[in-house]
Amino acid sequence: MTHPLVTSGQLPDEERTFLTSLVEKGGPEPHQDKEFTAIVNNLEDDEMDSFREIIKSSLNENTLIGHGFVKPYGYPGDFSIIHNIYRMFVNPDPKYSNWDRFFQDQAGAHAVRNRKDYFLKRCGELEQRKQKEIKILILGCGPATDVHEYLIKNPGSRIHFDLVDFDQNAIDFARAQNLSFNDSIDYFRINVLRFKPYQWYDLIWSAGLFDYFKDKHFVYMINKYYRYLSEGGEYIIGNFSSSNPTRRLMEVLSDWYLNHRSKNDLIRLALETEAGKDQVKVEMEELGVNLFLRIKAA
Repeated sequence: MTHPLVTSGQLPDEERTFLTSLVEKGGPEPHQDKEFTAIVNNLEDDEMDSFREIIKSSLNENTLIGHGFVKPYGYPGDFSIIHNIYRMFVNPDPKYSNWDRFFQDQAGAHAVRNRKDYFLKRCGELEQRKQKEIKILILGCGPATDVHEYLIKNPGSRIHFDLVDFDQNAIDFARAQNLSFNDSIDYFRINVLRFKPYQWYDLIWSAGLFDYFKDKHFVYMINKYYRYLSEGGEYIIGNFSSSNPTRRLMEVLSDWYLNHRSKNDLIRLALETEAGKDQVKVEMEELGVNLFLRIKAA
């Protein structure tokens, strides 16, 4: 509901004053997080421009929220911001540091780090279960910081990774970061809709790509790659949950829109593919913000 004393599209004076003070301090301090979040969560659509006008000096590449908003690589959730979420980066400049601290404290950022840990655990389980070389395909690999972490921690790993991403900047970053692991990684700069695998995989993994797909593309992408699972292989797809408490913050602050889905949504979509009901299950990381659709090979 619009504040009765405020012109439509304008924030109340007390909120404008509060937001202006946050910009001057480089973002909210911990005791102000709830008040700031409440303003964002209750923001009317016609107040969006007024809100962004007040904080516009913070919506640039010096902050994580600003990086998402200006999209220097042309899309939200790019390899750079994912890498910075993984490493808990906070800009040391006091003009921006509180914004980054706030961003990294959100459930969505914690869930992305939990998502990485979930993937590393699946890799470890594969190595324990299989004695021969293991092949993993990653769709939308981004910075491949997760791959780097795994190979650093497991120097004798038998996993070979095929990394696919449409963004040459992401591929270049991933390759530079994993330079010492060239023998364990192949890179493919191509849209996942057009990539054609040349072998079978023990695991096909996609952490945060399917959130951007409409349902029909989601189903298409399962069918396209499901046939490339080896015997006993598995296809695991990450997707933000429809109960994500950070959703409005992501949309308002960073213009970052995803197709959130519930556990039932994921099962329904999986059953529209070639997979049978007994091959499908859904798990989640500890916060329940990221869900994982697991589809076993037939």
